[in-house]
Amino acid sequence: MYGQADFDLFEAIYTTRSMRRLKPDPVPDSVLVKVIEAATMGPSGSNRQPWMFIVVTDPETKHFVAERYKKAWEIYFTDKAREVVANEPDSPQGRILRSAKYLAEHIAEVPVMLFACVKKYNDPRRAGQPMTNALFPAIQNLCLAARAYGLGTSITQLHSMSAKEIDARLGVPPEYSNVALIPIGYPKGRWGRPERRPALSVTFWEKWGNRRDSVS
Repeated sequence: MYGQADFDLFEAIYTTRSMRRLKPDPVPDSVLVKVIEAATMGPSGSNRQPWMFIVVTDPETKHFVAERYKKAWEIYFTDKAREVVANEPDSPQGRILRSAKYLAEHIAEVPVMLFACVKKYNDPRRAGQPMTNALFPAIQNLCLAARAYGLGTSITQLHSMSAKEIDARLGVPPEYSNVALIPIGYPKGRWGRPERRPALSVTFWEKWGNRRDSVS
């Protein structure tokens, strides 16, 4: 139900896949604050909490971003990718590309564009580098919390191809990096477990190369 969150943790983890087809229905501000609050519970080195979030619902700003996002998508959507969509639309890669194409074509219609920004290091060794090691756990928290409220999310960085223009429009200061764009809305599709390799196939024990066929 909209506005309520009560969800099993592992169910959320296993079914929080990218949802790129979103309804235009508005999302309550109170719900957005709760999912952002969940993001702020993520870990960060020395408890720096270097993140800032920009919620965009204004139609003009969304169209401004969408125009630039579509241009970036046309660069990303190579001839090879087009062939996959045309010839293998129901393959895992084909389904992902089709949903990404849908988002690119309809991103102005999503109810919320949330931009996840993070502070840049200012020490001499890493000056200018964004503190992304702290930001992505926060983003994952946000996506899980959104799932609990029945909201779909996806994480994209295609907007970064027009970073200067978008950052100027949003007023992002130079000491911050606008790392991720997260469209948020109630999904048109169904939740489901994404295709993943089995855990044992990506796990080594004690040293690289040592696998186990089973565990007890």
